[in-house]
Amino acid sequence: MSRSIFALELCARLDAQGELHRNLRDALPLDGALTPGQKWQSYHRATQILLYNLHAAERGCWDYFDDDERAENDFAMWKKGMTTAEGARASSRPLSALEPRYLTFTLALQLVRDSPSDLALRKVCEVPEPALWQRQTFARLLQHFGAISFASVHADVAYLIPRDIEWALTVDDLVAEKFRYLRPLV
Repeated sequence: MSRSIFALELCARLDAQGELHRNLRDALPLDGALTPGQKWQSYHRATQILLYNLHAAERGCWDYFDDDERAENDFAMWKKGMTTAEGARASSRPLSALEPRYLTFTLALQLVRDSPSDLALRKVCEVPEPALWQRQTFARLLQHFGAISFASVHADVAYLIPRDIEWALTVDDLVAEKFRYLRPLV
């Protein structure tokens, strides 16, 4: 079976109450043994929260490739982001109104290539280069997520960094090499 990959990550500024963080954390499934319908509901809820809060997103990235080897390698890379320590600091710091703090939310899907969901997503991902990092492009990708059937999803991963809000990312964290792939949104 050939596969394709779609991945999206957004970096958003946290609000003072941490509502965005809490809502995204609540949207993620806690149990990996969910039915395709339950996964769809969970991920759809997360993408709707991101869409509603897109104004807070300052950086992001997304990819779509319909090459089987790339789908395998890139999915492994995105999955690894869930199991590695991403914090740039040795200790947590309480949220401060003076210092902007951030979260990242990542969603990666390995789809059955040429399935109806893959073909529809491939079309949505046909974006001219000048529009790649525009908020409206991310909005379009997030809006399309509801049309993906998890019957066409070979593997998936979604995660939120940080898990605990006390570890929210700082401006200094985001200039670290490991976050360089996140592009400023316009």
